[in-house]
Amino acid sequence: MWSLSFLLVFLLVFSLFAQTRGNAKKGEDLYMEKCVLCHGSQGEGWDWSKKVAKPPIPVLDLAQVAPTRSDKYLFDVVKGGGEAVGKTRFMPPFEFQLSNQEVWDIVAYMRTLGRNAK
Repeated sequence: MWSLSFLLVFLLVFSLFAQTRGNAKKGEDLYMEKCVLCHGSQGEGWDWSKKVAKPPIPVLDLAQVAPTRSDKYLFDVVKGGGEAVGKTRFMPPFEFQLSNQEVWDIVAYMRTLGRNAK
């Protein structure tokens, strides 16, 4: 009986941690507000044909890069900017504009990029 109780508690705890921390739908709205200008609507990066000035560095294609990064990495780069993960300071930090939950929502949305390509 004790082992069955332990198993049930373990499964409950595991399922809580296995759930996505963010809400992709809420993240999409935030992404469109904060990220789309540089990263594009599907994470494709800087659209050279639609911009007057070129950025000082290449802007990554998030649809390709995000799947290779951990959720923690993506959270850290959105929250703390490029310098938080040893990259360029041209990726600004959003730690003063977004709550932790909002950053997790953006991370959840980033996980959908490329799947919705038109």
